[in-house]
Amino acid sequence: MISIKITNAYILTMNESFDIIENGCLCIENNIITYIGDESAVSHLEAHTVIDAQGNLIMPGLINGHTHAAMSIYKGMADDMPLKEWLEHHIFPTESEFCTKENVEIGARLGIMEMIMSGTTCFADMYYFTPTIAEICKEMNMRALLGQAILDFKAPDFDTPTQAIETTKQLIHEYSNNSLVQIIPAPHSPYTCSEEVLRACRQLANDCDVPLHIHVSETIAEYNTSLASHNLTPVQYLHSLGMFDGKTIAAHCVYISDEDRQIMAQQKVHVVNNPQSNMKLVSGISPVPLLLQADIPVCLGTDSSVSNNSLDMFQEMKVAALIHKLNQSDAAVLPAQDIVHMCTRGAAKVLGIDHIVGSLEVGKQADIILVNINQPHLVPLYSIYSHIVYAMQGHDVDTVIINGTIVYLQKQFQLVDPIETMIDAQIIANAIMQRKTEREQQ
Repeated sequence: MISIKITNAYILTMNESFDIIENGCLCIENNIITYIGDESAVSHLEAHTVIDAQGNLIMPGLINGHTHAAMSIYKGMADDMPLKEWLEHHIFPTESEFCTKENVEIGARLGIMEMIMSGTTCFADMYYFTPTIAEICKEMNMRALLGQAILDFKAPDFDTPTQAIETTKQLIHEYSNNSLVQIIPAPHSPYTCSEEVLRACRQLANDCDVPLHIHVSETIAEYNTSLASHNLTPVQYLHSLGMFDGKTIAAHCVYISDEDRQIMAQQKVHVVNNPQSNMKLVSGISPVPLLLQADIPVCLGTDSSVSNNSLDMFQEMKVAALIHKLNQSDAAVLPAQDIVHMCTRGAAKVLGIDHIVGSLEVGKQADIILVNINQPHLVPLYSIYSHIVYAMQGHDVDTVIINGTIVYLQKQFQLVDPIETMIDAQIIANAIMQRKTEREQQ
């Protein structure tokens, strides 16, 4: 008897041939996809759980390539202001007081709930108190690459970067055989980490054969400061330190020169584009079409809820498709199929996990979402890719399976109760607002 059988499904495989199977069936045994195809071939197989898709879409779970999940507790706290004021007068002071292990636990659980219910089955994170976030991922059966944020100065969880690096090393080994969670080093950026810290993080990643996750060339101020300080762009400066001599996930990459692209292509740097966050903070528009032309793998990420206000990857896909068309003055740039690829199989490649997830294929782990396409805004159907990018929304997701476990069924969480977490998050927000009022009155 198999574990799960999904019948009567419109299956978008996202395999190399981009096969689509109408009225198909998908079978899962334990956590592995064991069959995809016509239901008649497996009609004799019984399953512990049978899901009748009723003609709706099943597709690979979406992958969020760059976020800070636990910052969900700050969502909407400080909007519509310049980046410098936003960071220095709101985000940094609030984090210094409220970024505790207990609050990170609540924020991570809240963020992961939002991701699951909008169809995300894997995310790459960068934040503090990584062991706490890892435990939440295990509790909620969420797949994640958890980057331990490492800075030159005192952070909420470690007094020194040396402590952070040593603990990251221990965590990498502790989770080396975990089927869902991988720990990786995440030096924040070239402007918040010394050369010594950057090199130590690179060495750790290489020694443990894991990716390194870092912010790169996000703003024009960062780009110009790097030129003034090193006579090198951020990409060139990192390259001079050997930071790309290994698996690298580079978030943002908004300001990229022709020489930068050549370096990134040669060094096989993988990029995460965060269009909504970059728009909201007026950071700029990453040259994604040019990066792709240079054979640089690119996926999409939401960044944090504070600089985006949403972790819905369907929103991110639509904005990515539209902003790059406008920026290039070319309506044919980044067609819908390419955008969907950037959030599924392409994203899995960026994170280095395309051998296990990212597409629906026999032998891969079962990270699957079921989307209700029998709704007025999704009828009629001409192109499923166009619907996914331009018409679907996170709340169209009905069911989510991660690593063969049903975590969200018919819009109901199966492993956690969201009510308590939402109450806890609002209590934190009330305390933050009270503290903000007190500071303003001083």
